Amino acid sequence: MRLFKPAIVLVWAIWLLILLLELATPPAVVLGILYVVPLLLGASQRTPARAWRFLLISCLATLMNLLLPRPIDHNLVVVLTNRLLVCLVLGVTTALVVRNQTLQRQRTALDVELAQAQLRGDVIATLAHDIKTPVLGTLASLSLLESDGVVEAIRSSQQRCLRLIDDLLQVFRAEQEGLRLQLQPCNLLAIAQEALGTVEPIAAARQITLVLRQQGSGGMDLQADPSLLQRLIENLLLNAVHHSLRGQRVWLQLSQREGDCWIDVRDGGQGFPPEQLPQLFQRFGPRGHGAPGAGLGLYLCRLITEAHGGRIHASNISGGGARVEVCLPQPVS
Repeated sequence: MRLFKPAIVLVWAIWLLILLLELATPPAVVLGILYVVPLLLGASQRTPARAWRFLLISCLATLMNLLLPRPIDHNLVVVLTNRLLVCLVLGVTTALVVRNQTLQRQRTALDVELAQAQLRGDVIATLAHDIKTPVLGTLASLSLLESDGVVEAIRSSQQRCLRLIDDLLQVFRAEQEGLRLQLQPCNLLAIAQEALGTVEPIAAARQITLVLRQQGSGGMDLQADPSLLQRLIENLLLNAVHHSLRGQRVWLQLSQREGDCWIDVRDGGQGFPPEQLPQLFQRFGPRGHGAPGAGLGLYLCRLITEAHGGRIHASNISGGGARVEVCLPQPVS
């Protein structure tokens, strides 16, 4: 942002006055320190580049007085040292001014960002509440209908809408406050069975079979948040179901390797487009091949996994299909 013309005139008028005073006094008298006055006057609106240029001009003017208006008649080393010290002070002042400008811009940007975050939070909370209420009302009214096909179609649609709302709220809370884990000893196999029971009606409507496998005979106990782990597995299964064709199977395999618990979900669909794999677990990330959803499910899976100190990875299976693996460390012995 440029200075207004009157301010420019004032700054340079003061600078010129200081220069004339310097030229009117012997070299031993150092008045260059006064250049700090015009330097500070326009500091709030001067860009960093222009501030450094102003410093350079002021330092050159300060050193120029060694020769003008008359030859030096004192110890050259002493006079030169004094003027270099003045230049150093001007340089430090300019650096502090530029630093202050940077901090002010950062503070302004942070204030804007916080205001936008607050606005987003208010909008999301209001929107989620207003949408969730009629969805719950519709689900509660389905028992009054008699057509099983119509009821199931409406129920499935409303449940997807409700899940999207819950995902949106979970993601928003996680980004604002972080995921608050309620850690307790739990069994991964039991959690997986609960998740399977939740997703099975949706899979059955698409004629997709869910298969649960446990590799090895060891226990699947770990220290985790059971509700979040169930949400993680549900989202992985739903993602696989949405990428599968009618009549196919989705495999959920649990295993323990090197002291870690592993969740492996596979489907027989078209797989993820290779160019989308790096962005798959980002917020509102790509869904791939027209799969439904807003791109929040896998992002929430990543948040839950990382909150437990784990890692998540997606890949395509040779011959067709996709695979998502989750590693959860620190099982209870």
